[in-house]
Parts: sequence; structure tokens; C-alpha cells
Amino acid sequence: MNIARNIIAFSEDSIGCGNCWLNNFAANENCSSEFLNKILLNKEEKNYSKGAYLIKSGVLVSGVYCIQKGTVKVFKKGIKNKDFILWVARKGDIIGLNSFINDEVYSFSASALEETSACFIPSSDLKILLSKKPVAFVKLMGNVCDKLNFVEQRITSISKKTIKEQFAEILITISRNNSESDKNLVINYSVKDLASFVGTTKNYLYKILVEFTDQKILSVNNRKFAISNMNALSLIAAGENKLPK
Repeated sequence: MNIARNIIAFSEDSIGCGNCWLNNFAANENCSSEFLNKILLNKEEKNYSKGAYLIKSGVLVSGVYCIQKGTVKVFKKGIKNKDFILWVARKGDIIGLNSFINDEVYSFSASALEETSACFIPSSDLKILLSKKPVAFVKLMGNVCDKLNFVEQRITSISKKTIKEQFAEILITISRNNSESDKNLVINYSVKDLASFVGTTKNYLYKILVEFTDQKILSVNNRKFAISNMNALSLIAAGENKLPK
């Protein structure tokens, strides 16, 4: 599928850096919108439909994406070509930094989980920006380290925890990362994507979901899951409480 067919480019007037992450490199050093617009001449806001790719693995790095709205899954292909989700990007997250820093091909793919808007910043513009504002590099490295720490925690969980414990842990992480405070317990992901998070099959995950709903830990409404008992879920994630078999 041609990625371009899934993208609607907005006019440059709609792209404002005044409220962007780039506007706050350090506590006492901000970049004005005029400065950013002068440096980032080729930035482009793009709209992606659900399932459309922002990045495909193996493609030469061309820039980074700053998520403005929506959610994006960052994943790799695993056994039998199944998706293994590394992390989910939301508003304010940046995708592609590690590949940009290493100046290599993208080592992962990224696709929209829902209608998503992202600001694409070409590598050439970002390099100029970093050369003029070195403090930005420190901020970007901090962002990369945060993502690496999260992935390391995922790997640890995979090696030490059961699928059920991993799934409980992922549900808690997703709910905490939801920016909408009044809906922070709703899990708005498909069973397929949830299974990809923990590297299992949809059928096996369905069994766990049935257990969780029977135990009133989760509830289901309009095909969306909601956490009803965070304490019980936390105990399962920590391996301290097992549901009856």
C-alpha cells in the first residue's frame, strides 16, 4: 500500500511550534516560534488513518515524527511475522530519534492505532537545530533513554513473568499513560494489539480476559475494556495474587 495515499498534508500555517516540545529545551532557555520556524523550514504536519504506516523497518532514516494527536504503535516483526509492540507513542512523543542519532535505517516500524496527526521534521533541519541549540541534544538523549528503559523493563518482564502477569502490567502502563484524566482507566486497544504487547495469541489472551472480567477486574463496554479493580490488577502484575485456574 502506498503510504502517501493515507496521508493528508495540512498547510504550513497549521503547524505551530509555539506549544511544541521543541519550545522548551531547558528550564531557562526557550526557542521562540520565529526561531523554530526559521530553522525548521521543511517541517510538515501529516494526518494518518488507522493502520497507516508512519515508518517502515529497513527504510533509510529521513527524519523524526512528533505526535500531535492520536496513538502510534512502534513494533518489530517477530516469529511467524507477528507484530511485537515495543511501545506506544502518544501526543508529545517523538518517533525515530534512535535511528536519527545513529544515522541508519529505521530498525522498527510505526503505524497508527487510530486517526493520528504527526509533525515530520527532516533530519537535515533537525541537525541544523541541534548545532545551533546543543542543549536540545541532551533533551533528545533523555527521551531516547526513557524509551530504552521502558523496553528493558519489558524484556525483564518477558523473561521473568507469566503471560497473565505481563498482560496485567501492560494494562496498568497503558492506563497510566492515557492523557485524558477522566478516562485513564479505559483500554482502547484491539485484542490483536494487546496480544502483540505480550507476545501471545489472541485466543490465549481471550481466556485471560474472560478470567479478568469474571473476577470483575475488567469490564467490557462497546468493545472497550475498562479497569474496574486496579488493586487486584496490580497484585497480579507483581506476581502476588493468582486468579483461580
